[in-house]
Amino acid sequence: MSKALSALSLSVLALGLAACTSVRVTPLQSAPTTMCIEENPKVMVSDFVPVLQQGFARHGITIQQYSTIPWDQCPYVVRYTARRSWDMAPYMSSAELTILGPRRQTLATAAYHLRGKGGLSLMKWQGTKSKMDPVIDELLSNTQLIAEPVTKAPDVSESGKLNKQERLKQLQQQNLDYETYQRAYRQLMLEDRPSSDVR
Repeated sequence: MSKALSALSLSVLALGLAACTSVRVTPLQSAPTTMCIEENPKVMVSDFVPVLQQGFARHGITIQQYSTIPWDQCPYVVRYTARRSWDMAPYMSSAELTILGPRRQTLATAAYHLRGKGGLSLMKWQGTKSKMDPVIDELLSNTQLIAEPVTKAPDVSESGKLNKQERLKQLQQQNLDYETYQRAYRQLMLEDRPSSDVR
């Protein structure tokens, strides 16, 4: 009888501790084998990015860290945030991942959260890897890896210059502010006019 009561008590305790953790994941459907990760200087969990890099690598995806994303070279971007809490020692209490696609649309998300900052659970002091590996696995376990997109050679006119459409496309990918874009756009439109048309 006492063994059954002990087992029941341990089961209730385990359920109570598990209930302290909330994980929400919208899995990634498909992705290339290389992504970029945007450094978040506000995150004080020092091993967070290395844990992400190892976790993504387990699923065949290399992530390269940048302080500023070169958008023309990074069609898929991982953004993250993570928070620490303190209870005799610091521990990670929440984390969020967002994966953006080529049009900067959200493709997948994952969130880890200790309810009530972990309460009395001893699990709250587990390392970042122990907390994030299951989240990363759920996020990427069914992801179809796609071949790296082959960059099409730009169309070149007989004169050896890029055609107008290709130059316009390059201009649009530069992530310029509105005024700079408008100036460059007008200049591009004026370049192909005969000099007598220019006013």
